[in-house]
Amino acid sequence: MSVSPRRLRVGASALTALAIISTAACTAGGGGGNASGGSGATTLTVNTSFVLKTLDPGRVYEATGLTAVHALYDTLLTFEGSDVSKPVPALAESYEVSPDAKTFTFKLRQGVKFSDGSPLTADDVVFSLNRLKNIKASPAVTVSELSVSKTDDSTVVVTSATANPNVPVVLSMPSTAVINSKVAQENGAKDGEDAAQGDTAQQYLDTNSIGSGPYVLKSYEPESQVVLEANPDYWGDKPKFDRVVLRNMDVQTQKLTMQRAEANEISLDISGKLLEGMPSTLQTSGVQDTVYFLFLNADPAVSAVTADVKFNQALRAAIDYQGIAALYGQGAAPGAGLVAPAFPGALPEGEASTRDVAKAKALLAEAGLTNPKVKFSYPAITYKGVDLGTVATKVQGDVAEAGITLELNPQPLTTFLDEMRGGKMAMGFTPQSLNYPVADSLINNMAPGQPTALRSGWTVDRADAAVVAAGKKVTETLDLAARATAMQEWQRLMNQSSPYIVLASNSSTVVATADLTGADYTAAGWQVDVAAVGRK
Repeated sequence: MSVSPRRLRVGASALTALAIISTAACTAGGGGGNASGGSGATTLTVNTSFVLKTLDPGRVYEATGLTAVHALYDTLLTFEGSDVSKPVPALAESYEVSPDAKTFTFKLRQGVKFSDGSPLTADDVVFSLNRLKNIKASPAVTVSELSVSKTDDSTVVVTSATANPNVPVVLSMPSTAVINSKVAQENGAKDGEDAAQGDTAQQYLDTNSIGSGPYVLKSYEPESQVVLEANPDYWGDKPKFDRVVLRNMDVQTQKLTMQRAEANEISLDISGKLLEGMPSTLQTSGVQDTVYFLFLNADPAVSAVTADVKFNQALRAAIDYQGIAALYGQGAAPGAGLVAPAFPGALPEGEASTRDVAKAKALLAEAGLTNPKVKFSYPAITYKGVDLGTVATKVQGDVAEAGITLELNPQPLTTFLDEMRGGKMAMGFTPQSLNYPVADSLINNMAPGQPTALRSGWTVDRADAAVVAAGKKVTETLDLAARATAMQEWQRLMNQSSPYIVLASNSSTVVATADLTGADYTAAGWQVDVAAVGRK
């Protein structure tokens, strides 16, 4: 099975995202057009293998939808370019945070209007965030502990039930977009506690945009293309292109298309090894936002071998991380920690894991393990141009030099997912990225006793107390810079004894024709800000 690059989730849900991706796509040929229907209006063409279910901000979760929604709607805050370290003002011209990181007060920008000309007020913000929370679709998890109110027409207060310094990041995500509450309610939208059952606005929002963003929706064909047109009354910097066409296209066709593209065209899925052979005149922008890791089962009832800490450490020492990173191609690097380099809290490049076969052999001897054998399962898929089986085979060969035998067990994706969820897999292999650019969200998934950890039998009782304490310190630290430092300390301890062995980090990439500016890949979720793309 071949899949194209997408934003992934942690553990089983990461590969669930892969399971729903279809590589069937239209294969529209030709380079990007300079005009629309002979009118002289400039058109930006964006080629990507669609992962698209909806353009309803309260329900959007997949990559293609996030790209479009970010262009159609505004949020209180946002990120600029590829920098996801600090949110910047958008609809909110400023905000204040209480010392306990529970209360966030936003002052709205004056004069903002929706695309139909009606003014945007605090009521629209309150409605939009309450709707997101109460319809309980996939993105609602990010706001489940938040409540929102207004103090006047230009002031919104967001309150978190627990201390959460990452609220400004959450409120930069496309799912928190502000919609025209009056038009939304006229077309079935609800924001009350009954919204999960009573909201019927998705169909309308899939074919009509009711935001204040730089673009408006012209057409929505989820199997082939989405067309956006510039909002002539946009309050901010005017978009550089009059029209944006998102085209559904498999990655190999993207390569062929970009090889002959002359102007006004970008592709979102050509990265790593897939970049080989591309014309040198094309521009690339990428950041390392994905990590690939092995997981070992910590439950002796599943595997006495993988549950042995000495075996864990021996396996780590036996792997050729530089050689594995080379398999991924341009933009990859040896693994350092669970946080990808794109995000605050990543370990420095100099702390990447290194190989020491002699150490691996000594650790096996200390554990009394002679020629240990483990079944190594992985999904039989190609991701970002790399067959995961190629990586698994490389790991198998590396550790064999230390005396470890891995029995390769390639599986169909659905089979792999089922077995991994069941918690009975001795050893596996998966990619991982973040739902939104907050590295410490990994604590809620991968720390001992958390959902992803439990799939590997890693309970709090089986974990080093120092790892548990380090994770707790992260969540209790309210200053974001200090929290990032705490995340680094947590990862260092995780590298010593957790069931996860990070192999490599890899980049997602925007490939653009030479005439363009601002075609920067972002790990914020929307991949590229099409409104920021211009011409030289």
